[in-house]
Amino acid sequence: MIRSRLYQLCVATFLCIFLCHGSLHAETCAETDKQALLKLKEGFVHGMNLLSSWNGDDCCIWKGVSCNNLTGHVTSLRLRFSNSTRVEDLNYLLDTMPDMEFFGAPTVLGGKIDSSICELQHLTFLDLSHNYLQGDIPKCIGSLGQLTHLKLAWNGLNYIPYALSNLSNLQYLDLGKNNLVARDLDWLSHLSTLRYLDLSRNNLGAVTDWPSSISKVPFLSELYVNDCGLPQVKPKSISHINSSTYLQILSLSGNHFDSSIMSWVLNVSKVVRVLDLSHNELDNGIIKTFNTLCQLKKLYLGSNKLSEQLSDYLPEFCSAKDLEVLNLDHNPFGKGLLPDFSLFSSLERLSLQNTSTVGPLLFGHLPRLKALDLSLNNLNGSLPVFEVTKFASLHFLDLSHNKLSGRLPYSIGQLSNLWFLSISSNELNGDISQEHVSNLSRLKIFDVSKNSLSFNLNPDLVPPFQLVALYASSCILGHQFPLWLKQQKKLQVLQISNTSIKGSFPEWLGDISSNLLYINVSHNKLSGVLPKSLSQIKTGLMSTWDFSFNNLSGPLLPFPPSVFELFLSNNRFSGFASSFCETSSVTYLDLSSNALKGPLPNCWEKFQRLEVLNLANNSLSGRVPESFGNLQGILSIRLNNNHFFGEIPSLTLCKGSLRYVDFGDNNLEGTLQTWLDLENLIVLRLRGNRIQGSIPTSICNILSLQILDISSNNITGEIPQCIGHISAMSDMEFRIETVFYGTSAPLVFHDSGIGLYFEEISLTWKGRNLEFERFLGVLKAIDVSNNNLRGEIPESITSLDGLRSLNLSGNNLTGFIPDNIGRLMNLESLDLSRNHLHGRIPRSFSNLNFLGYLNLSFNNLSGMIPTGGPLNTYDTTSYVGNTGLCGSPLENQCPYVSPQRGRRVHKKEDELLSFEFYLSMGLGFFVGFWSVCGTLLVKSPQGYAYFHWFINVTILSSLSRP
Repeated sequence: MIRSRLYQLCVATFLCIFLCHGSLHAETCAETDKQALLKLKEGFVHGMNLLSSWNGDDCCIWKGVSCNNLTGHVTSLRLRFSNSTRVEDLNYLLDTMPDMEFFGAPTVLGGKIDSSICELQHLTFLDLSHNYLQGDIPKCIGSLGQLTHLKLAWNGLNYIPYALSNLSNLQYLDLGKNNLVARDLDWLSHLSTLRYLDLSRNNLGAVTDWPSSISKVPFLSELYVNDCGLPQVKPKSISHINSSTYLQILSLSGNHFDSSIMSWVLNVSKVVRVLDLSHNELDNGIIKTFNTLCQLKKLYLGSNKLSEQLSDYLPEFCSAKDLEVLNLDHNPFGKGLLPDFSLFSSLERLSLQNTSTVGPLLFGHLPRLKALDLSLNNLNGSLPVFEVTKFASLHFLDLSHNKLSGRLPYSIGQLSNLWFLSISSNELNGDISQEHVSNLSRLKIFDVSKNSLSFNLNPDLVPPFQLVALYASSCILGHQFPLWLKQQKKLQVLQISNTSIKGSFPEWLGDISSNLLYINVSHNKLSGVLPKSLSQIKTGLMSTWDFSFNNLSGPLLPFPPSVFELFLSNNRFSGFASSFCETSSVTYLDLSSNALKGPLPNCWEKFQRLEVLNLANNSLSGRVPESFGNLQGILSIRLNNNHFFGEIPSLTLCKGSLRYVDFGDNNLEGTLQTWLDLENLIVLRLRGNRIQGSIPTSICNILSLQILDISSNNITGEIPQCIGHISAMSDMEFRIETVFYGTSAPLVFHDSGIGLYFEEISLTWKGRNLEFERFLGVLKAIDVSNNNLRGEIPESITSLDGLRSLNLSGNNLTGFIPDNIGRLMNLESLDLSRNHLHGRIPRSFSNLNFLGYLNLSFNNLSGMIPTGGPLNTYDTTSYVGNTGLCGSPLENQCPYVSPQRGRRVHKKEDELLSFEFYLSMGLGFFVGFWSVCGTLLVKSPQGYAYFHWFINVTILSSLSRP
């Protein structure tokens, strides 16, 4: 007994000492691991103080670091800082409304993964996903033999080291969404414990034996290889691949697979429960294969080539009663009625978006249905009465972009579980009353835009929901800001453009939300001065405000510092308040078409984030501020149609970024030399100013230039011969980089207008001043009209075969029209009028099949007007003022010219036969005749031989004729 108690005491003492020793070590981490982490930190580029906690002696309490309590060694490193959630489609639809950060803060790590990470030999869990790490995965990472979870997804990594094959304990590997390139996947065969593998959105196009490599991972249960460019499966090699009894989730979307992929799918797993084959090239032959996949729970076949009637596919599913998710959207099914899905009694999510479904909207009994997407079809008729017993579980309903008409049934308000409801872009009418919304307590996203619906809600209504997004454009909200919005404290998106709202902005607008990311009240009748409280509105990190096309007036006040895009065009703002420069964080600023007058504030050096500035169509005056030259990140500046004068300040600091310049229709002075450092310009429009000097040859070095409009200035000299070197105008395939600024509606469900950094441009086109909206880089034009240019039209200009408009009118150009002008086969508008051009109109004009406008008037052109192609469509106004021209459509008819004498002689030979021609012809005849025939007449033997030869040739020739 004593011995036993003594033994127990010893054990207890030992445990106490051990635990005490362990607790002492828990207070500090291993020194080697701490030093390794500090080296790792040096390789990262990080802002927002992400790793500010990485100091002090105990690395176990640093952010993202976990240690073993007994040894103090680092066992887990989790440095994923971004928690943004994207809801892309029904593949990712959650049962409840997710928490979404539409514009996440730049809380990510950059730089590279330093090899010091391999000194953390006790790591079992490593997560560096959702950052911006570059370079290669360190090869030494294969030495982390205890690693079970490795997550490096959503970075910019380049290379998969073969050393990953040494991670024999690895169970979870996520390398998806990188720039990784691999030539083989043989290293996978060594990962015998791997259960989860994600290689999606990497470049695996060279891995020809990928099916064989994947089959060597014996216990793999989840596989994601979507959007990898995988080669097609070779059916002959499939018989040598063993089937897995574990693979349950398989994603192969976005690989351009044809239907042969199904033979591998059926071979690799008999128990697959989730199968994603969307965004491939599967055709009708695959559908019969699903009668053998009886374990299927979720099936995604969207964006393929399924073209039979939709109803023909449904009987083939042997798992119909167990199927929970079915996605068939974006397939070219034959037009047919909505099938009866009652057989799919377990169905929770059904997407038939853009499947050519027609007819009335009829539903079977689907008691478990949570998500239904029937958008982008041709459903017509009225909305049915929604029986609550049939749709008690419905969370997500999208019927947008159809032809549904009539009134909104009250029963839709009984779907108390709805958090997403979209009926936009239909033909619905009538009122939205309290009965429609009284029970929608979970509603988060409400889209009724582009209908003829009127909100008829009690102003004192306290809605049962807290919306995250409201889309109601083109509906009628009333004559003032809806008071019920005052209760919406979680709004992030408010799209109420063109809703007939009048009056002024309410003072309470700043209280509706603490995270307002997007507000669009454009195309209404709002008036008055913006309230000062507007600058106090709490907004999201990068928000968009669109107040354009209203009657707002007064001076411009500062806006909240987090406003990212600010659209205030087409109002009656009159000037800038002294505090305006506090709006210095804005990136897109549109103040065009207002009543702004006076000089601009000279504080633009504060606007270091500014990329787009549009001040066009105002009454601004004075000099262009010198501080414009400090806008180092500026992409687009529009100051056209104002009263600016003086010389343009130096924009040298902007040369790396500036793409679009429109200073047209002002009184600016200077020379074109000012712009030659802007090597990335796409649009240069200086028309209607007082620019002097010549066109420098260095303008030909701006290879990206697509629109050059320097018309109506005082420019002299000649058009440079090198103008044909501008590749953007000569390359038919050249397209500008299209710079997008976040969608005006941050949610991915909607496209409410994407802001480009140049949306419109004013050009003289086909003889008229036209405003081109949504300019996307397809316009290519040169306009140097109404200057004092002289010399000939450069021959090289005909190599700019991408040009759509060429205007050289109103100058002093001489010489001929280039004979090969027909090479400009994309020309739609050509104006060479009011010059001193002479000679004939080239016949190659008949090749200009797209030419809709031609003006050659008031030159010295002569000869017959060619016929053929578009030349037959122009009237006399295209040729008036050329006294030497003749032929249709002019009344002056051309004299008859025989075919032998009607040949066209190029340039200086393109005249009537001259005296020198007749003289040379006479001399040639005289010499030739007396050199040959004279000899024959004088010397009879030679004459006899000649005539004897001539007769023999004549006889032989006649005998040889048929």
